[in-house]
Amino acid sequence: MKNKDFLLSIVLNVFLAYLWIFLIYSIFDFVKLKDNALLFGIVLAFIGTLLFAEVIRRVNPFIEYKTTHPVKVAGFISFGLIAVVNLYWITF
Repeated sequence: MKNKDFLLSIVLNVFLAYLWIFLIYSIFDFVKLKDNALLFGIVLAFIGTLLFAEVIRRVNPFIEYKTTHPVKVAGFISFGLIAVVNLYWITF
């Protein structure tokens, strides 16, 4: 386990978090003009999130590590922090 692995995991997950935020906001901007926008937006966001999770699973070079490995935990925390901060910041 190297510091390079920690840094790579954090940078990769921060980038992926920004991509996920962009995906969610693009979906909700798309469905704003549709009928029954809330239901349609939630369904599309759920499907998009599932597809995005599959992409993350395949792109992540640390797939062979267990979920509790420190490098993976650092990546999860960085992804979660960026997503929560951006969703909170943009909402208010």
